[in-house]
Amino acid sequence: MAELKWTEGRDYVIDIRYANGNRQAVAGLADELIVSRPDLLITPGDASARMRVHRTKTIPIEFAISVDPVGNGLVESLGRPGGNAAGMTNQLHELGPKRLRLLKESFPGVVHVGVPYEPNDLASIGQAKAVEAAAKTLGMRTTLIELRQAADIEPAFARSASLGIDAYLPVAGPLTVAHGQAIVDSANRSKIPAIYVVAQLADAGGLMSYGPNIPDNFRRAAGFVDKILKGANPGDLPTQQPTRFEMVVNMKTAKVLGLTIPPSILLRADRVID
Repeated sequence: MAELKWTEGRDYVIDIRYANGNRQAVAGLADELIVSRPDLLITPGDASARMRVHRTKTIPIEFAISVDPVGNGLVESLGRPGGNAAGMTNQLHELGPKRLRLLKESFPGVVHVGVPYEPNDLASIGQAKAVEAAAKTLGMRTTLIELRQAADIEPAFARSASLGIDAYLPVAGPLTVAHGQAIVDSANRSKIPAIYVVAQLADAGGLMSYGPNIPDNFRRAAGFVDKILKGANPGDLPTQQPTRFEMVVNMKTAKVLGLTIPPSILLRADRVID
């Protein structure tokens, strides 16, 4: 915002609410913000954005990392949103199959992949289905691992260890983002490979990650804020896709787990954690 010549405290004020991974708290927080009549509502992803779209048709809404803005009813189309919401997609539906291929290329012996997902989140369900479909074309199979609350994480991974799972591919959702460290720790205890959606989880000890650069998405989202606060109609602003993607390999974790990362993967990595 500073680069766009806006000064916080002089030109705008940010009123922030956090749900801290508690899905039940989101509706109340959304209502609080709407009652305050802000000039713009900013939200990260699908679940919270969808809740706001259902609650107001007049306050502009900007989303920064929607998985499927059309499928989740945030916009009518990517090119012409048509309503009061606009923003960025992170293409996670499309990238799930690519992560699966990277996992297979890195560890050719992997045939059975566990997919932790959130059955209460439409975006998470969509990502899991995309991975399932891709697995069939690669001669692999998947087992979906339901995560409904934080307390499910450790026992879910412990149960899945007895199913002959060779690797994990967690998909993104409110719970998996809020409790990413617990997912990484549980996957690492299984001593098998895992690939994650965002680089932050590789930094947190995850073996590998591939996905959009999330901080860059938020930086670019400031452009929508700039336009909307200057009078643009959100319905006229085309949805933008990420332009920066990154693959991160955590060699410290690979060594702890006793796994070998092929040189071809290391050469393609944007960042290697030694």
